[in-house]
Amino acid sequence: MAVHQLIPSFVPGDATGQAALHLQLLLRRLGHFGELYADEVGSGLEGLARPASALRPQADDLVLYHHGIASALSGRLLHLPCRRGLVFHNISPERFYGGTPLATALRAGRAQLAAMAPFVDVALGVSDYNAAELRAAGYRNVHTVPLFIEPQRFSTTCADPRMTGQLAGPGPVMLSVSRVAPHKRFEDLIALHRELLRLRPRARLLMVGGYEPGSRYFKALQREARGLSGVHFLGRLSHPELVAAYRSASVFVSMSEHEGFGVPLLEAMAAEVPVLAYGAAAVPETMGGAGITFDQKRFAFLAELVVDLSEDLALRDAVLAGQARRLRHFSAESAQQSLAQALAAPTAPARRAHPRAPVHRPRVAVVVQRYGEVTGGAERHAAQVAEHLSSHWDVTVLTTCAKNHLTWENVFPPGPDRVDRIKVLRFPVTRVRHIRPFNHLSRQVFDRHNERLREEQWVAEQGPLCPDLLSHLAHSRGAYDGYLFFTYLYAPTAWGLPLVADRAMLVPTAHDEPPLRFGAYSDTFERPRVLMCNTPEEISLIERFYPGHARARVVGVGVDAPASDSTRFREKHGVHREYLLYVGRLEPGKGIPELLSYYRTLRARYADAPDLVLAGEANMELSGEGVRHLGRIDEQDKHDALAGALAVVVPSRYESLSLLTLEAFGQGTPVLVNGRSDVLVGQVERSGAGRAYMDLASFIEGLREVGSARGPMGKKGRTYAKRHGWPQVVAAYREEMNRILEEKHR
Repeated sequence: MAVHQLIPSFVPGDATGQAALHLQLLLRRLGHFGELYADEVGSGLEGLARPASALRPQADDLVLYHHGIASALSGRLLHLPCRRGLVFHNISPERFYGGTPLATALRAGRAQLAAMAPFVDVALGVSDYNAAELRAAGYRNVHTVPLFIEPQRFSTTCADPRMTGQLAGPGPVMLSVSRVAPHKRFEDLIALHRELLRLRPRARLLMVGGYEPGSRYFKALQREARGLSGVHFLGRLSHPELVAAYRSASVFVSMSEHEGFGVPLLEAMAAEVPVLAYGAAAVPETMGGAGITFDQKRFAFLAELVVDLSEDLALRDAVLAGQARRLRHFSAESAQQSLAQALAAPTAPARRAHPRAPVHRPRVAVVVQRYGEVTGGAERHAAQVAEHLSSHWDVTVLTTCAKNHLTWENVFPPGPDRVDRIKVLRFPVTRVRHIRPFNHLSRQVFDRHNERLREEQWVAEQGPLCPDLLSHLAHSRGAYDGYLFFTYLYAPTAWGLPLVADRAMLVPTAHDEPPLRFGAYSDTFERPRVLMCNTPEEISLIERFYPGHARARVVGVGVDAPASDSTRFREKHGVHREYLLYVGRLEPGKGIPELLSYYRTLRARYADAPDLVLAGEANMELSGEGVRHLGRIDEQDKHDALAGALAVVVPSRYESLSLLTLEAFGQGTPVLVNGRSDVLVGQVERSGAGRAYMDLASFIEGLREVGSARGPMGKKGRTYAKRHGWPQVVAAYREEMNRILEEKHR
């Protein structure tokens, strides 16, 4: 069963959209594939949500509609030929909007909600308060699935430094975060601030939330605040700015008189701010005895309480301790349990399965973003593992129809294929990537803390977007005994692995790059059965960012060192001088521009400098005296080239394991590697078969040392390569798959 979500609007800053994104995370953990569909999709979010008109569910699918006030999507839901569900986030009372068009819309929304009840199979309220409203409206099969909070996203380190500096100043500081609307009672906040100023003349009030500057309500608030010092309307903030506002506050205050849940209350708790909230609607349920809830708006008394919460450290610590305990109730794990119960269909008691002997040839799906006729370390790694395990496993590669990793354009036909001995099943990519907008997005989100929406947006734009592959994973669990995912970075792994995590192994190929810090990848590293890492440095790196990662072991990759003939390579390609060699993708991310810059200087200084031979698919301009670009070369050509090189250059600083380095060692050729990569430095230090460089001077000096000691270094490289054979690697993969099989049949 696929579980899709239908939502009126999916735009930045929309609380319902954020809830849908969180719900999708939980659905993946439960093994349900599904997509988001929205009537309005914000610019740049097209990779996360599709137009509502594109929704075409199967008969046994479930579509969860996030109820919107008088949205036309309710009618669309009722005409869908599938199971129907409703997620209810509450409707504001009409009394706050008397005399406005919204009052009529609210009345219509409640009538619409009641009219839908007979046609909905399952109804989810985000609080018990909302669930009670659903029952009152005539819904059956009603469940409470609370929203959850990710506390780590509200830590001090996530606060925008510039905003923190702007908000620094005297106190106490009251903060309220909410959409500016009448039922949120911002006028009561201003009245409380007026009383607080009598006690603490330098007090400040920060009000965060979207508003229309021309609205009558907002103009009334501005008039109310006129003449009061310390009142700041901050509008809608980015996530790092919002965290800065929370962290700058002495007390969080909510005067709202109708809350269906109260997400800002939890965010304030996560940001370690005492919460003072009017106990309306679902607020007492959300607070659960934490913080301080009041039922009378006696502003003079509340002002004194704000001072006490700000200045009485013992009281403040006690309140914060209670809030920390309450926050644990709103974890993703707790919400997942509630969702699982809501989606479980009534069934007869399960029969206990009798233990079954492990199958002789496990059926294993290898999941990788591209396969066949592609240049790429991870893709080649996947192909090598698949080929060497095909005599032990029944291997099927699940991949896309893409060939170019920059655009993800479909090149291969969808459906069954075969590459050498390996069965391949290809699925089409639904959205090509435009690299300039993607690079612009990367600059916006790299090296800073983001809300989950922004990180998921980046994963979607990174791609490849291949919903049929994800659907296959979710719906064909019986076809495979285990899953082997390659590379953490791409969407098929990030969104596919959680669907089958209980039987999944991950080859992360992680290196120190900005996306590794995204919390959106936590399930990728924490939920598989085992991480099959390439080097000790890779495990250390993963531990820095994911201390709760799955069990990890160093497996690496075997080294193929077929017979080679350097003379054959020279004659075939007309290479007559000594040469440095690089084989792989030729693009900026692999350090090629820096290599070319260093080489041009080397060539200008030394008349006897070797040529630079580059082999692989080029995605950039390659030029310069002595630079030879051969394009793609076959495997035999590659090993012939490796054998004849003065040295092999590995210029990338982002490596989890350099196959090129190991293959060079296998041919008795030393390497010159980028010293900014801990993995490459580790390989060179453990082998003694190369040098690392950090700048132009060390590049030239390293080349001199490698050239003068090529024979002894090459011998050490061969010795090192022999210790990394395929028999050891294959044994490790088989051992981990057997663990999965034993538990499956236990």
